[in-house]
Amino acid sequence: MTDKEISDMEAIMSEGPEVEIEGRIFKLRRLGVRDTFKLARIVAIGAAGIGKEIGNMQELSPELIGGLLLLGFPYAERDVLEFLSSIIDVPFEEFSNPEKFPMGSEVVIVNALVEHVDVKAFFSKIAMLTKSPAFKTLLKGTSTSSKKGTAGQTKKS
Repeated sequence: MTDKEISDMEAIMSEGPEVEIEGRIFKLRRLGVRDTFKLARIVAIGAAGIGKEIGNMQELSPELIGGLLLLGFPYAERDVLEFLSSIIDVPFEEFSNPEKFPMGSEVVIVNALVEHVDVKAFFSKIAMLTKSPAFKTLLKGTSTSSKKGTAGQTKKS
């Protein structure tokens, strides 16, 4: 069996990490395609909020995504809280209660998310994609950010 097949099998068999908050144990649910888009949107908002560009897919890692997710709080508070509450299967209203989820609970969940087998499997697949000649050609030809006053992708010189 190859490393990729073992990694894929681990992701399928995984039960997800657990976190303890205020003496309660929460299991992070499996992550799916829709979560990819939610997470990407939050990370993009966070990166834009701090003036960073996420143009080089080769530099992305679960740790960087976790950091950008935390940095996205001021710019996408509700989206972040809804996403975090959904991955531990807690209603948003309960998650917003500081008696049940005090300050710092979000950091505990993000740390577990970074270690989640689904996140690691996703980034393993992204790493394989970024090594392909076609993807490298694509990255050389365009920029994912726009200069102020312009819209859309711009060609690199």
